[in-house]
Amino acid sequence: MFPESRPLPFHGRRSHQSGAGLVMAIFLITVMALIVTTMAQLQQTTGEAEALDIQSTRAYYAAESGAQLAMTLQEEGEGCGFGSRTFDGFSNGLRDCKADVRCTDLNSQEKVFRIQSHGQCGSGADLASRTVEVLAR
Repeated sequence: MFPESRPLPFHGRRSHQSGAGLVMAIFLITVMALIVTTMAQLQQTTGEAEALDIQSTRAYYAAESGAQLAMTLQEEGEGCGFGSRTFDGFSNGLRDCKADVRCTDLNSQEKVFRIQSHGQCGSGADLASRTVEVLAR
């Protein structure tokens, strides 16, 4: 019912076998290791860039908030009487940020002011800064 199983014929001696499978396996392992290393480097670089982008956005909003606070002081009658001022102690999303604000009187008769606000967030390698300038009347 079943055919007789016969051993496969042995062609040649062991010295004629080349071992290409081992070479191919080592090659594939090396290529896979290079791909994994490259992907890890790319992910780390992307994460650092995204963190700096977030700090940059926070610095922009700190500068904008400083300019708005200076506009409030200017409109309350101080004009540019406050000169330069540093606003810090922001809460929530702007924690650890500050805004250095400077007001310049461009034309006292027409009451034209220039407000420059320089926002900074973070420290060291994560330091980001942005500047906002507003002309007010």
